[in-house]
Amino acid sequence: MAFAKRFWIVFNGELYNFKELRQELLELGQAFRGSSDTEVFVAAAAQWGVDATVRKSVGMFAFALWDEQERVLHLGRDRMGEKPLYLAEHSGHLFFASELRAFAAIPDFHPDVSTSAVQAFLRDGCVGGHRSILAGVYKLPPAHLLSIAAGCGVTLSSIFDGFPCHSTRSSAFLRPYWSCVAAARQGERSMILHAPEAIAMGENLLRQSVRLQAHADVPTGAFLSGGIDSSLVTALMQGQSTRPIRTFTVRFDDPRFDESEHARAISSHLGTHHEEFFLTEREILDEIPDIAQWMDEPTANPSFFPVYLISRLARTQVTVVLSGDGGDELFAGYNRYRLAPRLWRSSRWLPATMRRSIASILAADAPGWGAAEWLRRLGGLGPQSSSLDARRKLARVLGARDFRDAYERLTAWWTDAPTGFPSTEAPPRAWPARFDDDLASMLLVDQTNYLPDDNLAKVDRASMANSLETRLPLLDHRLVEFSWRLPDSMKLRGRSTKFLLRSILSRYLPRDLYERPKMGFSVPLARWLKGPLKDWAGSMLESAEFYRLFPFDAGRIRALWMDFQRGSGPSANETWSLVTLAAWANAMQSAARHDWIR
Repeated sequence: MAFAKRFWIVFNGELYNFKELRQELLELGQAFRGSSDTEVFVAAAAQWGVDATVRKSVGMFAFALWDEQERVLHLGRDRMGEKPLYLAEHSGHLFFASELRAFAAIPDFHPDVSTSAVQAFLRDGCVGGHRSILAGVYKLPPAHLLSIAAGCGVTLSSIFDGFPCHSTRSSAFLRPYWSCVAAARQGERSMILHAPEAIAMGENLLRQSVRLQAHADVPTGAFLSGGIDSSLVTALMQGQSTRPIRTFTVRFDDPRFDESEHARAISSHLGTHHEEFFLTEREILDEIPDIAQWMDEPTANPSFFPVYLISRLARTQVTVVLSGDGGDELFAGYNRYRLAPRLWRSSRWLPATMRRSIASILAADAPGWGAAEWLRRLGGLGPQSSSLDARRKLARVLGARDFRDAYERLTAWWTDAPTGFPSTEAPPRAWPARFDDDLASMLLVDQTNYLPDDNLAKVDRASMANSLETRLPLLDHRLVEFSWRLPDSMKLRGRSTKFLLRSILSRYLPRDLYERPKMGFSVPLARWLKGPLKDWAGSMLESAEFYRLFPFDAGRIRALWMDFQRGSGPSANETWSLVTLAAWANAMQSAARHDWIR
């Protein structure tokens, strides 16, 4: 083997097309000792180089590859950011890990909390981009490679603090090998305008992706919520299997959030071996304080908890599951893609001073404006949302300077967070150079921000905490590139989202089995925080660890908590972000068993 004793690798993830790469390498004269995808990756790097290898790879991965001959460390991450990779330096050494808490094992390493990252968390509900919640600890961005020569003396701050301006020094080289932005630009030049052609091509790409990702040497199944994305993945997986595949769903005791009946009907039609896990609301609530420790970095996404629980239950049956995550961000599944442009276009004709005045009145809880009914007609408000939620959404858009500002306000957790941190601001989101009030702009910013930083981080942490590997066929990069070749009408059509995916699914299921309002993993945050979680949440917001790590004004936080309990002040989402930040502070210190964070 030409690569023996030259390369050392730490590889987290899966290389789905390793069999094809292995065959290609065998034909070039490479020899193998075993049959793992990791050995194939190393052999490919020896044959073609690291850059060419990641471009030829289809998978989810984070890796560190040491080249003994060249004395260079190569670090890489998959295209969409399914697997994380953290980096830190201390006492002249470089450290890397897939979990932030791993750095607690570094002797005498006591990082500070990054106040700008806290600002970003309160705005976005997660810590995004290349920064982490800890100062001096960085995340390698998706679809990037970082090569560092031994003893080069280049610091991580010099590499990352100017990101996305990439270092071109020969001793430390950070560069992208793929990007959603490039895929979008290329897609605009090769649009598929004929719907039957697009549907056939999309189905073929999806079938290939599911076939690749369904292959495993361990028990495999699929999450089946009954929605468009999971139903399509399940249908394609079952269609390529010679026996019933295993599918899993959770049945809740609250009918407002339970989709198990729909999942059951879809499973029956497809012929899968279906498992329902029944969870009472009480069981979920009892688990939340313990589950908080698995956040690793704080996340305000409340669906982290049900995803964790269904992952734990599914792990009793299988080791790998396929999931439908990513379909909303690629094929326009969120209500905001319809809501945001309509709100902005219907209000931007008003003078800015008038819009701000109306926004102030709406934000002050003035009744009788009919905002909830208006937003429901626009398709941007769920049946469980309150009139107060509607007024706040409308107020945010009315107070915006332009559409970019309106979209950021609409998707933010806090627009005016109560931090009180001196002279620190949240780093800006990674917006596309052109951001108009069109669908492409919203999809692109979500694919480069919300998807990797929030949704995929949630799925990876919640599943891996239970030793369950979750694979996402809809995020094969060839499907991402294909999605950018579709005109808006093949994504949004009237009040219907994900037109293309629905069209493909109609070939496998009767429409009455899946055509219904989107639900997702919704949880009744307001009711929980004012009822069964009130004592726990209140204790988190009063905890010493919370104020030791984050310099909030305790009196201000206490007043916000009381205002929320009275039905005024911050929203349930805003309050929840503070609670999860406090829970993370307590869980992180408890897991490390000492005060490793200053």
